[in-house]
Amino acid sequence: MQFVSLPPELLATILLDLGFRDLLRCRQVCSLFKSVIDGDVRAHYKVELAAAGMQDGPPSALTPAERLSILRRRQDAWTKLAWTAKEEVPMRRGGVWELYGNVLAQAEGERTLHFKQLPSAIRGIKGKEWTIQDVGCKIRDFGMDSAQDLLIVLEHCSEPDGSEVTCRVHLRSLSTGAPHPAASKTGILTPCLPEGRCTYTIQTSEDNLGLLISGLDELIYKLVIFNWKTGALRLCTAGPDLPSFAFLSTRHILIAILPELELTEDNNIRGPNDPYLIVVDVDANPVPYPPAPCESSPAPTCSTDLKYVCAFRYPRLGDTFIVTDISIRSDPAPNWQPSPSLGVPFSVSREDRLLVITLQLYEGPTRFGIFSLVLTSTFLSRVARVEREGAETGGGDVGWTEWGPQGSRLLLAPETHTRVWVCYVYGTTFGLLRWRGSRKVVLTLDFNQLAIRRARLKGGGCFGLGDSAEAAADGAWDAGGVKMTEMTAFRPGRVFKEEVATGLGYWLRMLPSLPFGDEESSDGTLDEERQFEAVMLAEDAFVVVSDDEDVRKYRILTF
Repeated sequence: MQFVSLPPELLATILLDLGFRDLLRCRQVCSLFKSVIDGDVRAHYKVELAAAGMQDGPPSALTPAERLSILRRRQDAWTKLAWTAKEEVPMRRGGVWELYGNVLAQAEGERTLHFKQLPSAIRGIKGKEWTIQDVGCKIRDFGMDSAQDLLIVLEHCSEPDGSEVTCRVHLRSLSTGAPHPAASKTGILTPCLPEGRCTYTIQTSEDNLGLLISGLDELIYKLVIFNWKTGALRLCTAGPDLPSFAFLSTRHILIAILPELELTEDNNIRGPNDPYLIVVDVDANPVPYPPAPCESSPAPTCSTDLKYVCAFRYPRLGDTFIVTDISIRSDPAPNWQPSPSLGVPFSVSREDRLLVITLQLYEGPTRFGIFSLVLTSTFLSRVARVEREGAETGGGDVGWTEWGPQGSRLLLAPETHTRVWVCYVYGTTFGLLRWRGSRKVVLTLDFNQLAIRRARLKGGGCFGLGDSAEAAADGAWDAGGVKMTEMTAFRPGRVFKEEVATGLGYWLRMLPSLPFGDEESSDGTLDEERQFEAVMLAEDAFVVVSDDEDVRKYRILTF
């Protein structure tokens, strides 16, 4: 029997096993395939999911047609940034907080944590609040992963003589606070930095738990990666030059490398110190002893001795510039999916993530930031090539011109950019504040490349970076944003030795309405209730932060 002789229903079922790209190719093969695909709502749903940067959710009573309708409502709301509900949450004075997987968490006092599941009218998520009154220890910091019902609580433990401080990592249930049933024990000990104060960065990716310990008094960083379910230590490295990291996959992590600054004979800082990024295969850097459940870490591998798959270089800095810090932010983790208990019809795709890499620079006494905005696929595609062909081909050291111009976007960070409220990226979307005239506005930069390509095919104007948001017509904002796709030179040009241009496309959108603002009141004074300092992103919400002595609250705008 010829393939085209099959009943249309059976033919559609076979075609739907294909990925969306192959499905679209089959649509061009013949009129029969086109008719079958165009007439099947499941095919429409599959294609629209991919174009929206989403993936299908778990089975439920919702039909494909109903899911497609919900998806279109969701896309329309986020294209117009038309939030549906607002809520204010007081900011507690516990000192530490977290926003991850649509859950906002705050500490209160030394041992209590409060949680809030953010609702979504469109995706059918009900809001929920709960409290763990006593997590069982004093909270130094914490992280969480609602998909795995995982709460990570860090506790500082001092020796009786105060000679050393260690950090105990408690693995708890996010819903109850009890020891997590999938963990091998309630806590894992790992030495903290022997002297001085430190801060922590906590990240999870499936079974991996990453902990970056940053010394404040002595500039040194220690990065450890555990399998949190078995307690096995997968990576342990330390050095003065690794200020940030992010998971790219189960095996691969991206690490920022910041070469140490040199001092001249008269104790002036000598620049430039050109930073770069490395991708490390955790399995290629075994710990000094067999990875097994442990009570303490071995002596860490020096960061300069790490074996890496690829190094991605930035353009060389001008002689008067130095980089003092680099941060990498990306949420959610690779392969992350929401908890099945939520029953969402779809969620953000696991295919790609936006990495917001922020470089802090000085020129003399002047400090400013640069955003390096890169999709994970930019790095992972080169990693796959090197692992396939072998590093001996020279592909492991990647110059700027090989990856940066087409695979990233460099932007000057506005003065309003926060270094505290860092949950400003979700999926492929980056949220930030900037001044527009005399008021602050909330912007999103959406780097979903399939949406960009679809918009190009449909036509319409596009703007380069040189065409500022203010220069775009108001009608462009009302229509759902401004398409930024042109290769444009970074300014100010003197930051780099040579002119640098980037062209990774994105949609620039502005939140059209807020239930507050920072405009002056009628008497010319600034209403304290209208002030806000930062914006954060969740999958279904903006979280606008007011962190003033008189006004301390989260304003949550949900979709």
